[in-house]
Amino acid sequence: MSGQPQGVRNDFAPLAFVLGFARSGTTLLGRILACVPEVVVLEEKPLLGRAIAHFMTDPVGLERLAAAEDAQLDSYRADFWQRAGSFGVTAANALAVDQTALNSVNLPLIGRLFPQARIVFVIRDPRDVVLSCFRRQFAPTPLTLEFHSLASTALIYDRTMRLVAACRRRMSLQLHELRYEDLLDDFDGETRRLCRFLDIPWTEAMREFHRSGEGRMLATRSAAQVRQGLSRDSIGHWRAYRDQMAEVMPLLAPWIAAFGYDEE
Repeated sequence: MSGQPQGVRNDFAPLAFVLGFARSGTTLLGRILACVPEVVVLEEKPLLGRAIAHFMTDPVGLERLAAAEDAQLDSYRADFWQRAGSFGVTAANALAVDQTALNSVNLPLIGRLFPQARIVFVIRDPRDVVLSCFRRQFAPTPLTLEFHSLASTALIYDRTMRLVAACRRRMSLQLHELRYEDLLDDFDGETRRLCRFLDIPWTEAMREFHRSGEGRMLATRSAAQVRQGLSRDSIGHWRAYRDQMAEVMPLLAPWIAAFGYDEE
């Protein structure tokens, strides 16, 4: 497995991305993967910063990305690996994992720069995701600033999922879809399937993910929940706010159906 196109030198580890939407379970999954020896999980690090600035911040950036020759993209790949190396990734690692949920909006860039990278896309009930994003306070970014109302949060969710769906149709992505609720219901089965996809060994240490790395700071708002271990307490939490959620249901209904969740 490689994070680089055929013929492009890669002196670093194989590469995977953990994507999804905020509050979908990506932090939980990153902590689980970090239990595997020689796997390095880079949590919300600015590894794609230079490439994002050039290709993803203006209306014609995607046109530049589509038109670029593969060799023209090598400097952006090199910049990514230089940044990853500064966070401890080396060729000795079995896998480097970029765990940044909101990089889902940069999936066109990821797919173009690293077509052989494995992508794990975490899904959670859209109603719980949108409600949780609205109720939490995030570090301000152009994206998280849109979580100021249920309506704007649902709109960003819908647009992000539309972008991901378009990328999945038009790009040759190596993508594994993992539902948060399925992980809670069948932890061993889901993590074993995940490890096969990532070509890494499964280990019983994964079951103790909430105890591993104690004392290590987690950067996301999910840190406290992850340290508590698996819990179903937040499943279906949106039902307590059914009336308030009614206004955003038309936007979320297609994704509720697409991801296989019950309407009620």
